[in-house]
Amino acid sequence: MTSIDIGNGSSNNLILSDTFINAKTRQNVKIELLHDRIKFSSINSSLPDLIIFLKDIAGSSIGKSHKKDNSSSYLILYVYLKNEINSKRKRLTYELEFAKFEIYDENFKHVSNWHNELDRLLKEKIKKSSGCCNKLKPYLVFVNPKSGAGKAKNIYFERVCPIFAEANISDTLVFTQNPNFAREYIKSVKCLDEFAGILVISGDGLIHEVINGLLERPDWKTAIKMPFGHIPGGSANALSCCVGHLTKEVFKNLSLESFAAQSAFNITKAIPTPIDLVAFELCDKKIVHSFLSFEWAIIADVDLESEKYRYLGGLRFTLGALKRIMSLRIYRGRLSFLPTDEYINYKPKSPSIKLTRNNNLEEINHSNIFIETNNELRTNFKYLPELDKPVPNDWLIVEDNFVLFLVMYLPLISNDFLAAPEATFNDGNMHLIFIKEGITKSQLLKLLTDTENGNYLNSDLVEYVKIKAFRLEPLGLVTGQNQVSNTNGGIMMVDGERVPTGPIQAEIMPSMGNILANLKD
Repeated sequence: MTSIDIGNGSSNNLILSDTFINAKTRQNVKIELLHDRIKFSSINSSLPDLIIFLKDIAGSSIGKSHKKDNSSSYLILYVYLKNEINSKRKRLTYELEFAKFEIYDENFKHVSNWHNELDRLLKEKIKKSSGCCNKLKPYLVFVNPKSGAGKAKNIYFERVCPIFAEANISDTLVFTQNPNFAREYIKSVKCLDEFAGILVISGDGLIHEVINGLLERPDWKTAIKMPFGHIPGGSANALSCCVGHLTKEVFKNLSLESFAAQSAFNITKAIPTPIDLVAFELCDKKIVHSFLSFEWAIIADVDLESEKYRYLGGLRFTLGALKRIMSLRIYRGRLSFLPTDEYINYKPKSPSIKLTRNNNLEEINHSNIFIETNNELRTNFKYLPELDKPVPNDWLIVEDNFVLFLVMYLPLISNDFLAAPEATFNDGNMHLIFIKEGITKSQLLKLLTDTENGNYLNSDLVEYVKIKAFRLEPLGLVTGQNQVSNTNGGIMMVDGERVPTGPIQAEIMPSMGNILANLKD
């Protein structure tokens, strides 16, 4: 958890150096503030030096002795050290007494200089990334008090606020009151640039609202660059899990409260990072944008049907999956997709899957195809034709019976389902995963219990391909004697939110948004 070697290099140039008293041990300690760390050197003992890196410090405060005749001033450090074994962070406080002068004001002035210099260094990286030269702007924070098991409100006050206070971060708090509240709120905010970013304490659905609210503003081209961040507060917290996974922070085997606290600390270190979004055209011609996933067949069935078990938190999905596997549904559909260059010669693992192409040789000028929503020009699609027109002949087509259908653009769909191990914030691809009819219930159960490390993709029963765009046309539920009931096209979910069932298509929008992430140097 600590380091002895302070290393060399310009990043370690000495900024401040003073002698303090460790308030706990009452020993004199030489404290050195360097560009990326604080060094503790014991003066009267042979104890090894202690190094605390600034990346593990939330902030500091100034304290005063309760004794009237004590002129000391105190520098209090708030540290969240990462355990080298399990990567969990532990909160520690270091109380350092400064008593060089007999007059309190002189000691206070000296400690204030330390506090200010440390705060400057801690904010330096964030200010550079945000283009802010002075005091950082507040975050706009949305809290959904009814999300998941109803813990989001307490998480904000008991876990997030204390850490933000330690880090000297301010915010404007908004409690959501009903579905689409955040979406409408963001659309109506006049001066969005008054905020450093938007934070959501809820499940993934509220993030979906925020992104689409930004894109429905008149100034959507600049608004969508507003950084957004997620602190888990719902039953489905896939975005927080993805951020933890991609920034090498622990997200498994934590209570929701501990996960939220760790996420809040990482927000204090986060910088805007480009993230791919996906634009969907729905069967009703509406456009929605997505940050996480598209689901159909068993994954969508479980996602929606398990809503009744929200009070169970993440266990709702396990229970829902078991119930649905026992009563498995098979859906027929026509899938069309544009593979990436890496998968241009894609061949299915299953020999029973037949790939075809359109014989339509008409050249489509993709760059001139627009979708109009609310009488405003919204999206310039690069790959998608109009939804009622044939796909180009460089697309591949599969018409088959599907058990599982999933498109990911981040790695995790839950804390124990690494759906797309190669996905990153901005790899520029969608990751298409599907399983066709023919898998047994026991095989499916085994696959869906081997998802924590993404090993399920190695199965010959699972198809995987990286794509730039796709279209799905649901043809109906497969009933007895392999008949298809076209009255039930199945459930479709975008970011865990239900959308109308019918022909749907989407394409990747590389680096369209910005996510707040504590990326390691």
